[in-house]
Amino acid sequence: MTTTTKSAGFTLFEVIVVLVITGLISVVLIQGLGLVLAVRTSVASKIIDLDQIVLHRNLVLEPLRGIVPDYPERPYVFSGTAERIHALTVRTLQERSGTPTGITISLVYNSDRGETLAMYQEDGRDPIELMSWKGKTGAFSYRDRTGAWSDIWPVEDKPSSQTPWVIRLETGNDETPTLVASVAGAHRRILRMEDSFSGPTVHQ
Repeated sequence: MTTTTKSAGFTLFEVIVVLVITGLISVVLIQGLGLVLAVRTSVASKIIDLDQIVLHRNLVLEPLRGIVPDYPERPYVFSGTAERIHALTVRTLQERSGTPTGITISLVYNSDRGETLAMYQEDGRDPIELMSWKGKTGAFSYRDRTGAWSDIWPVEDKPSSQTPWVIRLETGNDETPTLVASVAGAHRRILRMEDSFSGPTVHQ
């Protein structure tokens, strides 16, 4: 008596079905992976752009926060207009931090680029570009602890401290419309010994 055994295995149809299902799953996975990579690239690009914007903001704001008054006979008594700031700061970008250094920050329009540049220069050094934005826009303004903003400092019609309490830069640009720096240091120079003999010289 002979016994016949049926060999185990897949039929051709079953193999084809498995291959089709595997192919469909692979297509879905590849599309999903592509979507994830595209989103990751987009988010990374936006983070880099945001980091650059924050960096540029801090480059402009840091020297302004460290502004201190200078003695009246020295060259860096604070003066400000809508386009230019001339001051003494202890929060420098190039010199050692904490060293009182004369600086000038200017808004300069570059017609070749069609942009306004915020240029920063420390005493004895070459000017550097801190940030830029499209168009011929941008202005500094200044304010005491209270009161209205002024496009010049010192304000001529009333006594004031040598340095403002707050400095604002309005760029007119959507990405960085307004930067505001609170001046952290003293706003009047301490009276020196020699000043007591020649009369008060604290700049008002």
